[in-house]
Amino acid sequence: MDSDEGVTTYRSRPAVFTGVVLLAVGLWLVVDSVVRDGGATALLVVGVVLAVGAVVVALTLRAAVFAGPDRLRIRNPFRTIDIPWSEVREVRAEYSLEVRTSGDRGFHVWAIPVSLRERKRAMRVNARSQAEDPYGGGHPTVPQAAWADHAVADFRGMAERFATTSTGEVTVAWYWPVPAAVAVGVAFVIVGSVL
Repeated sequence: MDSDEGVTTYRSRPAVFTGVVLLAVGLWLVVDSVVRDGGATALLVVGVVLAVGAVVVALTLRAAVFAGPDRLRIRNPFRTIDIPWSEVREVRAEYSLEVRTSGDRGFHVWAIPVSLRERKRAMRVNARSQAEDPYGGGHPTVPQAAWADHAVADFRGMAERFATTSTGEVTVAWYWPVPAAVAVGVAFVIVGSVL
């Protein structure tokens, strides 16, 4: 994004928590193997933790969506997609959240999981609220929605509001540090197993 002003970040908190816990376990394994064994065993453990840790970082900590007045930036595990709002044609959340662009390209969003269980729970709450006050004469209530459905509504609203000011082309850039870290980890495993 050009500026951080007005940018909303969407990120899965359970995924971030899981990533941090897994990385802490990996760090503990590395420290334990270096202190106890050293040598080839430590190199083997460092390689495995580096390769697996890179994938864990990609799947849990890297995945995020940044929505601002300039564009929608989708940061998936291996790619970063910048979509100007004028290029957004459709945003939907069925089994995964997907943004479709004018070139009939579709991009899935990893950072916002679609939970059918959460969606059903929101529908039950809304139905219960409607049954308790069928004519709406009581206290006004805000309809419940799943987190992915809130994000879809936000993205659709921003696409309508910023379509005239946010123009340009869709850009897709691969994120090479993850495959590079996996390759280095595999090399460490090979060297550690040969020694």
